Parts: sequence; C-alpha cells; structure tokens
Amino acid sequence: LIQKELKELMMEAPVLTEEEMQLVYNWVDEIPLSRPKKNITRDFSDGVLMAEIIHHYVPRLVDLHNYSAAHSVQQKKYNWMTLNKKVYKKMGFQISSTDIEDIVNCVPETVERVIKLIQSKIIGFKGGKLGRIEKPKPYEQPGVSAGKPVEKKTGPQQWELQNQVDTEILIEKEQTIQELRETIEIMELKIKKLEQLVRLKDSKIQTLTNKLAQAGIQQN
Repeated sequence: LIQKELKELMMEAPVLTEEEMQLVYNWVDEIPLSRPKKNITRDFSDGVLMAEIIHHYVPRLVDLHNYSAAHSVQQKKYNWMTLNKKVYKKMGFQISSTDIEDIVNCVPETVERVIKLIQSKIIGFKGGKLGRIEKPKPYEQPGVSAGKPVEKKTGPQQWELQNQVDTEILIEKEQTIQELRETIEIMELKIKKLEQLVRLKDSKIQTLTNKLAQAGIQQN
C-alpha cells in the first residue's frame, strides 16, 4: 500500500519546447536567489536554488537551513530527496528518481523540465496565482478559526480522514528510513576514504623509516 502511494505521487517532468524553455528562464530571472545564475544546469543541481524558489512563493513549506550547497552527487541527492519528502509531498507530488539522477549529474534540459513542473504545481497550490507571495499564517488553536469553533467531522468522514493521516505517517516513516540509509551509505564511503588515507600515511611513514635506517647503516 505504501509503495503504491509513493508510486502514485511520482511524476516525470514534461518535455519542453524551445519557447517553453525560454519562459522558464524568464521566470527564474524574476526570482531573487542567493547565487548568480550562470549555468542553470549546474546552478540547480544541488537543489538549493529550487528550495529557494518554493520558499519565495510558499515560505511555510520550506526550511532553507535544511539545504546546503553541495558538490558531491550523494549530497546533492540528499537535498533533492529532502525536497521530495518535506516539500513536494505536501504539494501532492514527488520528483521521479530518474529526474533526480539526471539533475545531480547535470544532464542538459532536465532542470528546466523540473522547474516547469514545479512552477505548475506552485500555481495549483496557490490557487492559480503566482503574483502574491504567501506569508506564513499565524498560529491558530486547533478547532478555532477567527474566534469561531470549527465543526468537527464525525462518522465516515472522520474514519476516512484518520486513514489518510495514518497512510501519510507510514509513507513519511518509510521515506525517513530510506533517507537514513542513504546517510549511512554516505558515512560509510567517508570512513572508507579515511581508512585509505590512514593506510597511505602509514605506507609513507614506513618508507621514510626504511630510508632513514638505510642512511644510518651507510653512515656507520
């Protein structure tokens, strides 16, 4: 059931015409971002600027501190997986693993296709408007809206809502587990690299020791 839900959320970014690509570039140029846009394929490969775009229009959905600039493919994937889990899922979709793989490996025109998809989802999420930036809503006590009690759902509606919530919780837990597994894989790779460095240093030390020993014998 969980895998089925995840599959239904996955979306392949559409193929774009040259005119649609130019419209994507024009739209991105209108958004204030933390980095100058030099090469869109490379600039967006780590997911940071994509997070900033969504935060620009729907700030309550994105915690920018969750996304740090990255150069390694693994860290770039981590950022995109975090967007999938924490942001896109709340908007009713997720980026396919194929598109993520192509983005982090800087496959041409993939970023543009995904940006176009994100643009359409933002428009849908905001009720067809992109002009007004949404501001975070103040905290409201559950069951109270503008000073008036909210009618509670009962019967079949309540059960349906509960089932939906339970399913979302299970999906989120599975994604968290997958995210942790990927983090463990990254840490294991780092450990292996450190072990290789230690062995290399030990080898160099042994080589220098042998040379010093030989020099000492020759001097005697």
